[in-house]
Amino acid sequence: MSWLDLAVPPLVLLVAAFAWLLHARAWDLGGRSPVMGYDSAQYALAARELAFHGRLATPFALPIELVHRAEAPWPLAVVQPGLTLFEAAVFKLVPADGPMATSDARGWLTVLLPFTCFLLASGALAIGVGRLFRTYRPDAGAFERRGAALALGLMFALDPEAQHFAIGGFTEVPFTTGLLFALLGLALGRSSEIPLVYGLLLGVSGLFRANMMWLAPLFVLGATVVAPAGRRARTLTWVTLGFVLILAPWWFYKWREFGDPGWDLTRYVLWDHVGGRDWFSLYHLPELPVLPHGAEAVRLLAAKAGRNLPGLLLDMSQGLRALWAGAIVLWLVIARPVRPLAVAALVVLAAAGLGVLSTAVSIPWLRYLFPTRVLLECTGLLALWALITRLPGLTPAQRRLLHVTVALLALGWGGWQTTRGLAEARATAVVRGVPASATFTELSILLNQELPPGETVMSNLGPALAWQTLHPVLHLALTPGDVDACRRRHDFHTIVLAFREPDRAWPGWVEIMASPGASRTVAKLGVQDERRYRSTDGFTIVVLTLGPLEPAMASGAVSAPALATILR
Repeated sequence: MSWLDLAVPPLVLLVAAFAWLLHARAWDLGGRSPVMGYDSAQYALAARELAFHGRLATPFALPIELVHRAEAPWPLAVVQPGLTLFEAAVFKLVPADGPMATSDARGWLTVLLPFTCFLLASGALAIGVGRLFRTYRPDAGAFERRGAALALGLMFALDPEAQHFAIGGFTEVPFTTGLLFALLGLALGRSSEIPLVYGLLLGVSGLFRANMMWLAPLFVLGATVVAPAGRRARTLTWVTLGFVLILAPWWFYKWREFGDPGWDLTRYVLWDHVGGRDWFSLYHLPELPVLPHGAEAVRLLAAKAGRNLPGLLLDMSQGLRALWAGAIVLWLVIARPVRPLAVAALVVLAAAGLGVLSTAVSIPWLRYLFPTRVLLECTGLLALWALITRLPGLTPAQRRLLHVTVALLALGWGGWQTTRGLAEARATAVVRGVPASATFTELSILLNQELPPGETVMSNLGPALAWQTLHPVLHLALTPGDVDACRRRHDFHTIVLAFREPDRAWPGWVEIMASPGASRTVAKLGVQDERRYRSTDGFTIVVLTLGPLEPAMASGAVSAPALATILR
């Protein structure tokens, strides 16, 4: 490798770091936008429990989780262990005094892994593409090799979704990085040379996102097909073993805590917008929903997928995405590539297809397609580059011009998308529904002055409030009328409501937010005191103090044994 080859990855890393910084500033991260959002705070809370109390648990729960366990801390029903384990190690290593003593300061530690993986994925694409050229296109010129490496690395760095997931404690970028290395392992044939290590890589990736459970078989099958004929059984065995070794402790934890090694509370999102249900109401009631099963469930979910698929396919075809997907298919048909490259391309297409289908039956948000989408786009650029190389009747100069045009098209699209993402971030940061860090600090001081340590609070601020105040937090019940049912399972005496405007509150809570004193008129809520103020960042804060629980009304039905006792 020449010094120019060695200069490509650092250049990619520099651009990626600069793009990350621009995105963080657009969001005003740490200012208007707290570092601890809903998702990142959930992982950070679990990590703090593990680091300082030695248990896989969390002081935050949704009302539906009270059905399984009433008292805090609660078992991990939503988060995956990968980010939790990493953050717990960081929290343990970084002293809890000095400049990192406050919750605000320690919150920045949660950005470490996503930011690192963002740089790692960008740099790995540049290095991996160079390796692919040296392996399969040793006759390619230095300009073509370096140009492809630079274009692929920058393509990922200029993806606004990648930038966004890298500025908070999200699992998307670490998971995507794992998938990228798994894909490169297939394309370079390393999956069959070190099958156990490859399986461990798949397992580590699975620690970050539960959807690895249906993506892993694709990579296992791919590794088996890539292997030489005499080593396929061995490759299948060792890759599977490596995957299971990493995830077995997590499956055991789920079995011990929930009685099901595959338990995940997010399974209920399948029933979002099915039969009048939505994921919001399913999670914010202290009861398990009655759901369809059998053939009826299949029919309803198939109908839901049919409704969502057109929109998702349209999203996956916007801009240059249809061009990249079409290039992969055309390249497979025309070029008839060597087996490792063909298998890697087929795995990318199949993973993208599975991603679309799984998203269609859950919540049809494009963010859930990010890991497979971004890999599809990068693979598509390489496929189109390879198709241009095979075009007949072109001079080397003409091929070079087409290669440069395609690369500039991809980077121009990425630059335009980045610009749009920055503008959207600036606009959203001003009106977003999460208070600034200063408001969380004010609430922390207020609650810690008035409540005993460890007393649970109910709030729509959820895990972010639990992180700041060190109090267990139960997410806000769906309506004020559902609070009593929550208190019957886990009693608490304080509710904290924080909404930018009353009309932005949850439907059942609008009147309480809009009308001082309205909370006292709600039956069974039992409000003894109501305080409200306006925060410096424009949020209306309402703190409700609840009285003791009233005795539960006796049921009219008397069991036979109880009746016999009474008669005796």
